[in-house]
Amino acid sequence: MSTYIFITGKHPELSIAELKARYPKHKVWVKGDDFMVMDISEKINQSEFNHLGGSVKAAEFIKEVKKEALIEVLADILNSHYQDMKLDYGLSLYGTSEKQLRPVLLKLKKKLKADGIKSRFINNQFKNISSAQYKSISKKGIELIAVSNKGRFTVGHTVAVQDIDAYSKRDYEKPFRSMQMGMMPPKLAQILINLVGVKGKIWDPFCGSGTLIMEGLLMGRQMIGSDINQKHIEGAKKNTAWLKKEFGTSSSEELLVHDATTPFKESFDAIAFEGDLGVPHNQSIKSDQLKVIAEGLDELYIEFFKNLKKIKKKVPVVAALPFFKLRNGRDEELKCIRQIEKMGFKKTLHLKYSREGQAVGRSVYRFMY
Repeated sequence: MSTYIFITGKHPELSIAELKARYPKHKVWVKGDDFMVMDISEKINQSEFNHLGGSVKAAEFIKEVKKEALIEVLADILNSHYQDMKLDYGLSLYGTSEKQLRPVLLKLKKKLKADGIKSRFINNQFKNISSAQYKSISKKGIELIAVSNKGRFTVGHTVAVQDIDAYSKRDYEKPFRSMQMGMMPPKLAQILINLVGVKGKIWDPFCGSGTLIMEGLLMGRQMIGSDINQKHIEGAKKNTAWLKKEFGTSSSEELLVHDATTPFKESFDAIAFEGDLGVPHNQSIKSDQLKVIAEGLDELYIEFFKNLKKIKKKVPVVAALPFFKLRNGRDEELKCIRQIEKMGFKKTLHLKYSREGQAVGRSVYRFMY
């Protein structure tokens, strides 16, 4: 087992759920508002980290220290990386105010100078290191991470960061995109796939342009995608062909036109999907509008889960379904969730994923039948 510090993204609870699902053999040391320290059997490098949608950094554990010993320990670690030349380094603090960085960095530089070490910290305006900054020093320098918990610090060195450029390329440069069907972020697609928690083939019954299929292929999963719209399937085929050319993958996929509320004869081991989120909205929704918006969606998902029950396959179902931000400040879920549970689908996870300013967010569910 190895110990790692994971820095979580904008939805920490979802990030932690993803980590626990992807690494079932784990032991959590401690978790904070923006990090989790855990033992896992897998080795984390950049390639493995690229399969995590919810975390922004991973650091390999070095030492746990008392607060008063932090500067000395950080200096000792940097000393071991010094090779008779100017040392570039960065430091990021989590679990505490970022304002603490300034005094720590200045004291650390003073200690290194006293030890005869020529050094330069790259923290811009005394802020935590960004992914882009880490890439600039990853080959010739080091980033240290220290997370605070109850007067102690857990210290590690960064081994991987979120590849923003690759996400952006897959999101914006793929040949087929449609704003009308909604745009699932590749990070969310990765999270949904990891949350299934089982190996084998994954079926996306509402695959649209194929975002989830693409991410599954990059993660080495066998994928099957279906959609009622022929144009969407044609677009998904273009996107997966583009993915294989630009990123390379040996995994296989099937893409076919199918109504998800009707019998499905293909074999699969898990289901993951983002369904129809309804008509796009640029502002919060009035209460009297909600019934019209949600009624058709409730009916669609009830019919889909009824169909799953007929198939009689006991597989995990991970779904991103819409919730609505009303003008009175409340969040409203789809009414069909209660009906789905009454059918015998046990809800084992329910977390929210949304962006600031969005009128429609995503509720992430995991059901077991």
